[in-house]
Amino acid sequence: MGIDIYAKWLNQTKVEEDKQYCGFNAWNGYSGYLREAYHGEPYATHFFVKEAFESQEAQARIPAKVLKERLPETIKLVREREQGVYQETDEYSIWKTQKSFVDFYKLCKRKEKENGEACIISASY
Repeated sequence: MGIDIYAKWLNQTKVEEDKQYCGFNAWNGYSGYLREAYHGEPYATHFFVKEAFESQEAQARIPAKVLKERLPETIKLVREREQGVYQETDEYSIWKTQKSFVDFYKLCKRKEKENGEACIISASY
């Protein structure tokens, strides 16, 4: 079991949507997908896209500027989780997980600019 986060946007193609179904890959933020397993806190996803968790529908339209504002703390939470929960010491592995959140934000920012509206972020947990 785990937490799956999906970004959806206006005019999203089937190819773009299919890229999000990647076998629970934690490093696939560039496609609009984030993943965290239920192995312990902190959960970076809960902070980064908290409106999706607070919504009864488990989804919310979150502006890219909000995601950008949350990135510094999210990156810290990812490091804390990787080191504390997984005892990860490999800096490259930690960086890849952090980069996934940055890539997710960048995709949402690009799609918001293209479409004139923020992405809808869905949480499946």
